[in-house]
Amino acid sequence: MGIRPEDLRIANSTDAEELIIDTGVEVIEQLGSEILLDVKAGPNNMVASVEPTVRVKPLDRMRLAVNPARIHFFDAQTENVI
Repeated sequence: MGIRPEDLRIANSTDAEELIIDTGVEVIEQLGSEILLDVKAGPNNMVASVEPTVRVKPLDRMRLAVNPARIHFFDAQTENVI
């Protein structure tokens, strides 16, 4: 499964639980028009692109929501898109 950084956003109370990922912030990269967050979700590392107004620091816990229409699935053996 693949999710692009721009297809993750900070979750809110109206998001379906099955589309929410609990993460811990590891690295913050402020780029001006966006902030890239390197986060850890269980054993997996991910990158999320969030608004430049988001206030977060390393080790913060954060819930991210996935845009379900933008999830990409891959065959584990061939790595081809499904």
